[in-house]
Amino acid sequence: KGIENKEKKVVVIHNGVLRSLKKFPQKKKEIIFVGRIVKEKGVHLFVDAIKDVYSELNEWSFKIIGSVKLGNNIHYNNYSKQVIENFDRLGERTEFKGYLSQIKLSKILKDASIIVIPSLWKEPFGLVAAEAMANGIAVISSRSGGLEEIVNKNGILIDNIDSKKIVSSILKLTRHKDQLLKYQKLSWENHKFTSKSSSVKLDELRKS
Repeated sequence: KGIENKEKKVVVIHNGVLRSLKKFPQKKKEIIFVGRIVKEKGVHLFVDAIKDVYSELNEWSFKIIGSVKLGNNIHYNNYSKQVIENFDRLGERTEFKGYLSQIKLSKILKDASIIVIPSLWKEPFGLVAAEAMANGIAVISSRSGGLEEIVNKNGILIDNIDSKKIVSSILKLTRHKDQLLKYQKLSWENHKFTSKSSSVKLDELRKS
């Protein structure tokens, strides 16, 4: 109510992601989830989907990167423990990495072909999606909150996301190399949430 009739004075400056890569990277057959291991992030849907595609995608590997709380690898609860156990049981081509430093995460993002972002809550921004696009990763995401604005038409957005819809999207990309490359290129070429653009907008605002 404090900004009623004053909308023109409100300016949104998005988070920015620094792209360190100079050219589109060589990709590996890796599908990843990056985020906190909590129910609202939908990581259990990722695990259920990978269970269904694991046998068919016998040349692919799968990774979960994240922890319950940002910045540490402790304080796991019953939900996160069950998710990790279910994921590890799928086979030797799965790997739970836990929380990683930005340097180590950057290497994984550079290599990964597909990222799944199955958020069940209204993401205010969705930094992971912007980071994925900066690295040319094909994005499969729920159409939730700010994720739709970030991904837009440059990835596969899923309404009312569930594991079966994730499976369908994964197989669309892995069975059809042209579709995989299409969405990787869309990510790479349409990465607009950069740290530079955010800085420029902030500087312009200060001068106005």
